[in-house]
Amino acid sequence: MKVWDVVVLGAGPAGAMAAREGARRGASVLLLDRQSFPRWKVCGACLSPGALEALDRAGLEGLVGQCGAVPLESLTLRAGRHSSSIELRGSAALSRQALDEALIEAARASGVQFQEGVRAEMTGREGDATRLSLVSQGQRSVAHARIVVDATGLRGAIESSGSPESGRSVRVDPASRIGVGAVFDDPSYETERGELQMTMGSGGYVGMVRVEDGTLNVGAAVDPEIVARLGPEGAVNQILVESGKAALETVPIAGWRGTPPLTRQRDRLADEGFFRIGDAAGYVEPFTGEGMSWAMNSALALGPLLHAARLGWSHQLGKEWETYHKRQVQSSQRLCRWLSRGLRHPMLVRSTIGLLQRAPVLARPFVHAAAQPPRVEVAA
Repeated sequence: MKVWDVVVLGAGPAGAMAAREGARRGASVLLLDRQSFPRWKVCGACLSPGALEALDRAGLEGLVGQCGAVPLESLTLRAGRHSSSIELRGSAALSRQALDEALIEAARASGVQFQEGVRAEMTGREGDATRLSLVSQGQRSVAHARIVVDATGLRGAIESSGSPESGRSVRVDPASRIGVGAVFDDPSYETERGELQMTMGSGGYVGMVRVEDGTLNVGAAVDPEIVARLGPEGAVNQILVESGKAALETVPIAGWRGTPPLTRQRDRLADEGFFRIGDAAGYVEPFTGEGMSWAMNSALALGPLLHAARLGWSHQLGKEWETYHKRQVQSSQRLCRWLSRGLRHPMLVRSTIGLLQRAPVLARPFVHAAAQPPRVEVAA
């Protein structure tokens, strides 16, 4: 029976790039996802400078251009009657459908085997490999992997009966907002190509950007109780109308959909023959595409550990991954954590945007700090 060096569960940016990094280092890699592609996901569709830098480091510097990504030139902040436009450099807008497909194709070109529409469950260790039970179109099969990478996102679809319960424990911030989103084919709505709009209200904030095909991508972080009362569309429109923007009244071509609570932390990110990566490893409310940067740079950092682990597991590898995530990814997430707390104080938000309206240059240090990716170097 074939034993894969690496099986990656979840074919989003973190999973596809981690699979590609493993294959580039000589591993046999199987990439699985429970959904069929192309797929639409709730996402702000923004690639920050940190995310684009990760693609450059991976040798994929031309990928977003080939997909028709839209360079972002300005960030417009709105709250109440206040608005401010801030210059952006080095960011781009690209739909998740296009990005995910391009990253999967890049992984395939490096030798990764990809299978979609597959549900996976870890059922234990057999020797130096993990046994996985797979279900596709009602048919069951079994796969074995020396290393399993959980890149299943916020929902954490992988069930790990072969690992300690502590490895599955998730701590969700009780004040966490949830993500909601939709896509609109509405060229008349007041959002220009190359502009990222962020509108803040008492119940959350809404981001809007036009992606490569001209459609309007809407992603928001909103209080769960408002969504429960008004629904996703009602919650988003309440925030928009509070700041004098028009409500979204056309029927979306994708959405409305929601996410689990955004801000969460995993107790354990590695176990024997097992790593967690990307959103599955913990997440903080993002603002302008930081989540993609965390995911992609983590995938690059995991590459050397995958290479070492397939040659023989050592508990030191798990410690290295835990240390990297704590010192680099969680450190990079602190700015968004502080920002998300500040956004829960409407008077503070309005006064800050009023100040930026008079002096936009004051936003430059924040924009620069938010764009910085976590470091990639990891000892293996």
